Amino acid sequence: MDILILVAAVLLIGLFCYKNVPTLIGGIVCSVILMIIYKMDITTGLFDTYMGGLVGFMKSWMILFFLGALFGKLLDITGGSDSLARVILNVVGPKNVSLGVCIFTAILAMAGISSFISLFICYPIALKLCRKANINRASVIAGYSLGLNFGLAVPWVPVTNNVLCASYFGTDVSAGGFLGLFVSIVFIVVGMLYIKWYEKRLAAAGKGYLPAYGTGALEEEESDDDDAKKGPHWVLSVIPMLIPILVLNIFKVKVELALLCGVLAVVILQFKYLPRDWDANRKAVSDSISMCMTTLINAAAIVGFGAVVQNCPGYATAVDSILSYEGSPLMITFVATNLIAGIAGSSSAGLVLAAPVLQQAATMTNAAVFHRTTVLASLGLDSLPNAGFLQTECTVAGVKFKDVYFPVIFALTVVLTILRCLLYMGLAAAFGLA
Repeated sequence: MDILILVAAVLLIGLFCYKNVPTLIGGIVCSVILMIIYKMDITTGLFDTYMGGLVGFMKSWMILFFLGALFGKLLDITGGSDSLARVILNVVGPKNVSLGVCIFTAILAMAGISSFISLFICYPIALKLCRKANINRASVIAGYSLGLNFGLAVPWVPVTNNVLCASYFGTDVSAGGFLGLFVSIVFIVVGMLYIKWYEKRLAAAGKGYLPAYGTGALEEEESDDDDAKKGPHWVLSVIPMLIPILVLNIFKVKVELALLCGVLAVVILQFKYLPRDWDANRKAVSDSISMCMTTLINAAAIVGFGAVVQNCPGYATAVDSILSYEGSPLMITFVATNLIAGIAGSSSAGLVLAAPVLQQAATMTNAAVFHRTTVLASLGLDSLPNAGFLQTECTVAGVKFKDVYFPVIFALTVVLTILRCLLYMGLAAAFGLA
């Protein structure tokens, strides 16, 4: 019964998101409903639990969001993102923006770069590409979603999910090896075929590039004369993007410091292209703050709801019920990790909750295969509408949530991702690996 209640709450907040109800309103309403059902104190639940989750998220991520927004804004006003956009467009072709975004995002993800950082690095350029090629903004989210889910699932990379499973199951980040890489390659090929089919439908319906929805998109609308503006060489845009990656992986500093290095690199390398007018620079910073707060509140409102869910008396019971599922070890982790990640609205949160209990199941089969199955399973239902990151992504892309969720996000990051995990399990069984 507790599972049904929590799933219903997740579906309800998903419906609110789909109907473009402000996430703060939807989060509070769904939280209050859960408090009433479980006879929790509403005042304490709202001001301590909900606001605690919301404020805690903002406290942890506000500086990162601001630096990310400023990074993108600086690349925009100097013309750096425009220069790089033209180069990428020439390489991948005007109709392959989603492929370029997919490859670029996958590389960032495999380098261990936070999805929030990769979002702010990738989207300013990708949206420019869409404008120049008259391609719908949904293509950016499609390519980004596919590349991110590929990068987070392959073996050998230092991503959080991989490292968490290695620490709990006594394996290493190479667990699942070539079979895991094979199914992820199949995933990205099938995913790109689906994206191209979807883009053809959009083109046939005359849905090309449109102005941004809302106020959080990273790029500004430009006139046709902007193409004639001389900006910095594209290399001067690539270097600031590489610097946060290098600083993170070489010096192991905080993510915020790494991104600050990227911001400083833009200022130094593209200084001659920055406006010389104080008001223009002040507006750039002001716009970055505005975009930062818009995306931050949208995500934090959903995180606050997640805090209420995890504080409900039925949450622990629901988790225990999920983890007590009887079946093969691989099927146990497939079901348990998917469901817990879905309720928590986060793949890493789902792993943190599920992995300690799944340690015993890992000893009953090939631990490496179990490791890779768990990683793949964590990336399935974590993309339900209660995932705060999705709100950030749509806000930054300047699209309506309901326009892209089912045909793009759900299709690629839920349906296709779950099928990838099932394919891995099937092949592992067929080859006698589990």
